[in-house]
Amino acid sequence: MEAMTDPSSNVSLASLIAASAGQFDASLRELELVERGRHLLYRGDTEEASRLFAKLKSRINWTLLTLLKDGRIEEAFEMWQQQINYKNAPSNHDWMQQELDHALERSDYEFAGNISHFISRSYWSSQWWPSDVGTTFTIPKRVPRDLLTVTKLRHDVAQYRYLRQLELLPSSFDRIIDIYTSLAEEIYSEKGEEGRKLMDQRSYSEIGDVYNRIVYISECNGVHQALSRLWRGDDVENQYLSSQSGIVVIDDFLSSEALAAMRKFCMESTVWSGIKYSHGRLGAFFKDGFQCPLLLQIAHELRQRLPQLLPNTHPLRHIWAFKNTIEMPPNVNLHADFAAVNVNFWITPKESNLDPETGGMEIYDVDAPLGWDFHTYNGSSEIIQAFLRENEAQRIYIPYRQNRCIIFNSDLFHGTHSVRFEKGYENQRINVTFLYGDRSHDVSHPPLTTREDLKTKWKMIRSYAFSPMFRRGRPRIQ
Repeated sequence: MEAMTDPSSNVSLASLIAASAGQFDASLRELELVERGRHLLYRGDTEEASRLFAKLKSRINWTLLTLLKDGRIEEAFEMWQQQINYKNAPSNHDWMQQELDHALERSDYEFAGNISHFISRSYWSSQWWPSDVGTTFTIPKRVPRDLLTVTKLRHDVAQYRYLRQLELLPSSFDRIIDIYTSLAEEIYSEKGEEGRKLMDQRSYSEIGDVYNRIVYISECNGVHQALSRLWRGDDVENQYLSSQSGIVVIDDFLSSEALAAMRKFCMESTVWSGIKYSHGRLGAFFKDGFQCPLLLQIAHELRQRLPQLLPNTHPLRHIWAFKNTIEMPPNVNLHADFAAVNVNFWITPKESNLDPETGGMEIYDVDAPLGWDFHTYNGSSEIIQAFLRENEAQRIYIPYRQNRCIIFNSDLFHGTHSVRFEKGYENQRINVTFLYGDRSHDVSHPPLTTREDLKTKWKMIRSYAFSPMFRRGRPRIQ
C-alpha cells in the first residue's frame, strides 16, 4: 500500500521551514547588533550604544544595561520596576548574569559591581533593603530560596540579635527572632542539626517577607590601600610560578584598615543565602549581595600587584565567602574549583580558634583531571578520595591565621580542615575567596596527573557521582 500524502501538509512544512530560516537570520542579525552594541558600551560610547540597542527586540534589557554602565542604578531599577508593573520585565536574570561575566572578563569592576547590585536588588530585596527605594518598589513575592534549615535559622537569629544590639535593625525584628528560634527548634527536634524542610503556608505567612532576603548591608567603601605593603608581589609570583604544584602563603595580606572593614561587612551584611551546604556552612556570593567597593578594590589591586600570576588570560570569575557556624569534622568538603587560580584568605581573629592544630586548609599535590565534570571534582568525596589514594597524593596543611592568604592552583584538591571555634556569632570562621581564570587554560601549572595506569581509568568521570554505588550512605545535600 502506497503512503498517502497530503499536499496541504507539505505546504505547511515548507512554510514552517522558510519561517524558521527567517527567524534564524533575524536571530543572527540581532546577535550582530548585540555584539556591536556591547563593543560600544565597553568603549564608553553609551549614547551610540543606546541608539543601537533601540533596534533590538530585547531593547528593555539593553537599555537597563546602558544605564548601569553609566552608573545610573536608581534609574535602571525604577525602569525595571515599571516593566514589572506592566508585565514586561524579563522572567529571569540569565541575560544579566552573562553580562556580569563579560564585565568581569574585561576587568570592568565598577560595571560588574553595578550589575551585581542590580541583580541582588531585584532578586533578594525586602521591605527593609534597599532602604532608599520609592513607593513604587515591589519586592519579589517568592522567597528566593524557600528551604528552611536549622543552620540558616540559627545563624540569622544570632546575626539579627547582633544587628539589634548595634541598633541597625528596628524593634520589629524581636518578633522575627522569636519565630526563627521556634522554627529552628521545631525542625531540630524532628530532624537534628542538619534538619531542613520546605516552607509551608504557616511559615510563608509568618516570615515569607524576610527569610533569606537581604534586610541590611553594611557600607563598605574602598580604602586608601587594600593590600598590605608587608609583602612583595614579585616574591609571591616567583614562589608560585617556580613551584611544581603552585602554592604560596601570604601573611598580613590585607592592610589593617581593609581587614577591619572587610570583617565588619561580613559580620553585618545579611547576605549569607547559600544554604545547601552541610555541617553548619553558609555561603555568600557576588551576584547574591556579597558585593561592595572594597571587594572590587582588592580584586583590582591583586591584578596590579601580581601581573604574571593573574594575567589578562586569567580574568576574575567569582567572589564568594563561607562561614562555619558550628564545629565541622575533617574531610567533608574536599574538592577542586573550576578556576585556574584560587585566592583564599581568613578574616576571623585566631583567638576564636580553640585548637591551633585545626581550622586551616588542606591541599593535595594532585589536581583534578580535566575530563571530570564539575559535580564530580567539586563534590564527590568518595571518588576524590579513591583518586587521591591511587595517585599517592601528599597532603600539605596550612594552619589557620587571621589575615593569612593562600594563593594556589585551583585545580588542586583542597578543603577546610576540621573546625572548632569558640561559640558566639563574633567567633564564626569566615573565609573569602577570589577565583581567576579557567582550569583548562592554566599554562603555569599543566595537569600533574601523568601516571600511565591512571590516564585511562581516571580520564573522564561524568555519571559515576550520581550512581547508586556512590549515593549510598552519603548525605542528600553536601
